[in-house]
Amino acid sequence: MSKKHVITFRLDGDEMTEIERICKTLRLSKTDYLRAVALGGQAPIGLPVATPAPPMDESRLVALEAGQRDMQMALNDSASAFTLLLTNLNEFLRIPTFREYRARDLAGNSIKRDGEAEEVYLLRLAHRYFIQYQVWPDPEDKTKFGPAPGADLAKFPRIKPAG
Repeated sequence: MSKKHVITFRLDGDEMTEIERICKTLRLSKTDYLRAVALGGQAPIGLPVATPAPPMDESRLVALEAGQRDMQMALNDSASAFTLLLTNLNEFLRIPTFREYRARDLAGNSIKRDGEAEEVYLLRLAHRYFIQYQVWPDPEDKTKFGPAPGADLAKFPRIKPAG
């Protein structure tokens, strides 16, 4: 009986996808796979041979655990560095009050010149503050502006002078 017969049957899309996936995994044609399934013949040629894993050596396990500890420490260091970076970035993006800006100027290398009048110093500092943050300090808000003699505040412009 050398005559070949064709058998047809209906499948839905999911069933056909599953058969194609199995055939691809086993590296078999659909014909060979379905023939083996229908006739219960030999195991398909494409099945991989199972090989047992080598026994786990204690020293290898210790080395793996040490490697995991090193990776965990590196991850912790990276996480803390990232947190610090976010903190610094938030501080960089935050606009300080003019009072805080003045305190930083006095604590660091101050731009105040010897014998310079306070109102001139405040005006120069306000210009630097405006250049950096694009905000002109308001002298009427004492909590944000900071302490200054009343005479100096009277001379301080409420809006940025032109030029």
